[in-house]
Amino acid sequence: MSTAGISFGGLASGLDTKAIISALVGIEERPIRAMESKKASFSKQKTMFGDLKGMLEKLSTAAKALKTTSDFLKMKAASDDENVLTATASSSATPGSYTVRVNSLAKAQVRWTTGSASPTATIGSVDTGLIITVDGQNHIIPTGNPPTLNSIASAVNSNATTNEKVRAEVVDTGNLAGGGAQRYQLVLRSMVPGTANTFTVDMDEGGTEFQTLVTQMQSAPNTVAATDASLTVNGINVTRSTNQISDLFAGITLDLKSVPSPNKDITITISTDAEETSKKVQDFVDAYNKVVDFFAEQNVVDSAGKAKSALFGDPTLRSMRSSLRTIVGGSVTGTGNEAYQLLSQMGIKSDTGGKLTFDKSKFETVLADDEAAVAAIFTEATNGIAGRLETQIKVYTDSVEGLIKSRTETFDRQVKDTQTRIDQAERRLTLYEKQLETKYANLESLLSRLQSQGSSVGNIRR
Repeated sequence: MSTAGISFGGLASGLDTKAIISALVGIEERPIRAMESKKASFSKQKTMFGDLKGMLEKLSTAAKALKTTSDFLKMKAASDDENVLTATASSSATPGSYTVRVNSLAKAQVRWTTGSASPTATIGSVDTGLIITVDGQNHIIPTGNPPTLNSIASAVNSNATTNEKVRAEVVDTGNLAGGGAQRYQLVLRSMVPGTANTFTVDMDEGGTEFQTLVTQMQSAPNTVAATDASLTVNGINVTRSTNQISDLFAGITLDLKSVPSPNKDITITISTDAEETSKKVQDFVDAYNKVVDFFAEQNVVDSAGKAKSALFGDPTLRSMRSSLRTIVGGSVTGTGNEAYQLLSQMGIKSDTGGKLTFDKSKFETVLADDEAAVAAIFTEATNGIAGRLETQIKVYTDSVEGLIKSRTETFDRQVKDTQTRIDQAERRLTLYEKQLETKYANLESLLSRLQSQGSSVGNIRR
């Protein structure tokens, strides 16, 4: 506390009054320091509960990723010739095999001009308009006044109603024949393959040169026709307008790459992806162990037997730890296989400290043996571990009624109340210090007067 305001040094009494006052104030200040330490502890505990909430939410996320069978059992697809087609599978895919023969690929339509000597040379000298018909709709596109190959391409690509379906470019073919008279070609192409995505071109207005350009793009020699993909699937012929096909088999997407010569059947195999499922389980184990480590760290003492953590012995943590261990270590009925009802039976065991260890090799072995039962340990609707953990963690972390929110609000109140008491105590201490300063100043003044009077009396006697 400050001692500014009154200055004295014990000259009359011979006492170090400043040191005396400082010592007395220091004694009275001890309760304030204790309250400040208590306030800091409340703040620290609040922060630690916030850290715990984050860990619990990550555990909940990891559990949620294993909550349903489709989430738990990741699927994979394999093609026996990925040069012809590749396949991917989502969780909704059904294990099995399919036979596919690629007869033809879907292609996008392309139209082009015969060629021009320059991309910037004018094509006529009046206003021109190109008509592009796509999806049954005519779109008139102003192409410049006067137009050039470059201005036509730019107009097509900047047209908001057609540019997602049809794009244009000016191609430098490098053809130097005839002095490069046909070196530059205007090319229009559909952005999506298939016969349903064809387009036509025509002239809205323009001169003879522009009409000639349009006529070139209308002619068969200057057109690649759009085609649909043709496949034979398990003996049935099907067509699609795209080479990426996702509606043949539930949860399976095929990407067609080529038509082999000679043609042949390609086998697609769908199976459980044990590697991906194992990664999800490992993520769950890691998230759970971080929570367990947090609980353990709060109950450590130093060499003198003093608690290292502000949450040492906290009853809320003990309750959480017990609840989570009960869920993870509990038996799950309804798996359909008594051999697989515990995490420990699928390679996930608990050590003496409550942390989980994951034996990936054993897990993948039991998964291959009975994937439905193994999945049910996490996914069973009534007492599956993932669902129970998610529900229990919500009791702790809910932003409205969660236990951690309640504890956090309590810490906030305790910090506020403690700060109020500190402020009151500091005001009292300031007043006390001023009283001591006044008291000792008066004492020094009195002693000084007495000493002066004593000196005067001594002089009279002499």
